[in-house]
Amino acid sequence: MASLARTEPVVPGLSREPAAHDEIYRAIFDASNDAIFVHDIETGAVLDANRRASAFTGATLDALRANGLAYIAAVEPFTLERAREHLQRAAAGEPQRFEWRMRAAGTDRLRWVEVTLQRITIRGVDRLLALVRDIEERKAAEEALQASEESYRTIFQGAADGMYLHDPETGALLDANDAAIAQLGRSVEELKELGCMFAQDVGYTPERALPYFQRALAGESPRFEWGNRHKDGRFFWMETTLRRVTIRGRDRLLATARNIDDHKAAEEALRRAYEEMERRVAERTAELAEREAYYRSLIENTSDLVTFADAAGTVRYHSPSLQRMLGYPSDSHVGRNAFEIIHRDDVEATRAGFADLVAHPGTTGVLIYRLRHADGTWRTVESIARTVDPASAESGLVINTRDVTERRLAEAALARAKEEAERANAAKSEFLSRMSHELRTPMNSILGFGQLLARAELPPQHAKGVGHIVKAGRHLLHLINEVLEISRIEAGRESFSLEPVALGAVVHEALGLVRPLAQQHGVALLDAGVPNETSAGEVCVVADRRRLVQVLLNLLSNAIKYNRPGGSVRLACAPNAAGGWSVRVQDSGRGIPADRVDQLFTPFARLGAEQTDVEGTGLGLALSKRLCEAMGGALALEASGAFGSVFRIDLCAAPHPLERLEDTGTWAAMSAEGGEATLLYVEDNLANLSLVEAILLSRPGWRIIPALQGQLGVELAREHMPDVILLDLHLPDIPGAEVLRRLRADARTATIPVVVVSADATASSLERLRQAGADAYLTKPLDVDEFLTVVQRHLPSAAR
Repeated sequence: MASLARTEPVVPGLSREPAAHDEIYRAIFDASNDAIFVHDIETGAVLDANRRASAFTGATLDALRANGLAYIAAVEPFTLERAREHLQRAAAGEPQRFEWRMRAAGTDRLRWVEVTLQRITIRGVDRLLALVRDIEERKAAEEALQASEESYRTIFQGAADGMYLHDPETGALLDANDAAIAQLGRSVEELKELGCMFAQDVGYTPERALPYFQRALAGESPRFEWGNRHKDGRFFWMETTLRRVTIRGRDRLLATARNIDDHKAAEEALRRAYEEMERRVAERTAELAEREAYYRSLIENTSDLVTFADAAGTVRYHSPSLQRMLGYPSDSHVGRNAFEIIHRDDVEATRAGFADLVAHPGTTGVLIYRLRHADGTWRTVESIARTVDPASAESGLVINTRDVTERRLAEAALARAKEEAERANAAKSEFLSRMSHELRTPMNSILGFGQLLARAELPPQHAKGVGHIVKAGRHLLHLINEVLEISRIEAGRESFSLEPVALGAVVHEALGLVRPLAQQHGVALLDAGVPNETSAGEVCVVADRRRLVQVLLNLLSNAIKYNRPGGSVRLACAPNAAGGWSVRVQDSGRGIPADRVDQLFTPFARLGAEQTDVEGTGLGLALSKRLCEAMGGALALEASGAFGSVFRIDLCAAPHPLERLEDTGTWAAMSAEGGEATLLYVEDNLANLSLVEAILLSRPGWRIIPALQGQLGVELAREHMPDVILLDLHLPDIPGAEVLRRLRADARTATIPVVVVSADATASSLERLRQAGADAYLTKPLDVDEFLTVVQRHLPSAAR
């Protein structure tokens, strides 16, 4: 009998079972209408009892366990000694069924019960099972029958149990009550005519019933289970008691029968539950044995060394890998301290790491140290360790150790190779940079004098030669500029202003710039447009606007120059799976040879175009790829063939500045503060310009003058003398730093406060701009309150 949903087994020697089976067993056990006691077969002590038993006796389960038989014994002849006699007979294998008197719970009143004792085996352990049923009502009925026939009839018909009155000599049925009629579904006349035994087909025959009748005639009251059939053919179980009674001076046999289908079903469910528990225990035991063998096999065959050590560092187990890794037999260090073979320079750090794992159970630690090999050499190892029990280090630690000597040597060699490669790359970039600068000096003379000669009146043959000189010089200058730009990017000296850029505006600008070239080559430009995805009506991406235009111009000019006469170039924008945007440039040219695709982004590789009359340096795609990667994007050849080529630029999406203000609710409140003021904003990004204009709606007295180029900003500052100048650093014509220098060099604009607004927020940039004369620096994306505060602070009205 299992633990009845308790945390510990109720019956000693029985193991804990799954909670679901405990609940099923307890539900069956406690739902019984009979009191159930489980006794020790040797001592008779109560081991377990159901709720009905506690209610019967008025004692708790603990009290029943402590002195259960005292609650059962009452008065003579129902004594403790007699109860033990029944227990002993049942323990000897003889089932007991007898009537008994017990005290009612909480009172001194005695009541009749019927006790059934039988020996059972629970998971290999013999126990005594006692079923105690209240028969007070039945006894009252029997006593009433003996008192008067009238009382007998009333009780006889009103009893809940079926009652059958038989002739003691012939066994014939003389009478039956209403409950008996309901049990069998037949009238008294039918029962008298046919008899009461309707399950003879399954062995419940008159011959089988005869011994019980004989015992009743001898004065006993045999109690037994009997199978019978209803008139509809349904089989059911009855618990039957036979007694010899005297009615009107005549001996009769009274059979009292109670339907015990529910009881039998509970017994069957209990039996199945026991069988299921036994099966599950067997399966679980086999599973654990199999799992133990599996994990042992894994540990013993893994290439890593597996060690179990206690919290003090004493080795309790080494896997066989110790022999392969360090040359020691696996049991050679068991019982010894694990730190004995650690290099003395590593012992302190390793002990500290080990102690930290002991102090913080459940955490995983990685330790790297050196171990002495059996041949005297040292091996570098990496150990991953944690406590066996996540809550305590008392169970010890499991340590997985791997020899990383070769890996560490390879990492050191790789680090050295990387340093050498970086030095070589830096030397290459420095060389290219210096050479490009050195080449500019003679190129200045070549182009300068060449252009002067081109203006002079020369013979046609000489004029043609001068034209070739100027054309070749410009080509070489373009080549020098691209080489210099690539070297700056690779050396990390090129700065980028990464901010939200309106993709549609950039695309339209690039198309407008290459349209004359397309007309010259007879190539049609097809603009698929940019979908409007934001509340502000524009799609924005993270980019440096000037660099993005540069990349698009390079791709579009290539698509035009290497196209077929009468061909087309299509530019399309669409969202991509990564949540960003892709810009595709598709041409109808001859495509790129498949055997040269891997050279596509290699500097100076023109893929056979050098044999045509199409001008080029072979640096445009290499530079464009590096620019896209520096902006957090990518450039790739998506497809190429007889239909042409498709190049794809992938860029990260960015919220429109106005949309970000709407989403965050950071619009500045309308205010009359600040009076009137004029602000000059030098900025080429229309999205950023729109953002500032939207912010200034809260300052109706402030007027903004936009300038999309640096030189235009300088001229507008001289003309309008604004109160504050807002300056972006990355402009299409001249850098923002040069604009600042020119403003400070001109006496008319030298004192106008300049607030730099840029995404370039490095410490070196901030210090350089302050030294150049910047009054304040605001980092994109803008904080509205900070922006208004800084501008307000630098207005002339704030100084008064």
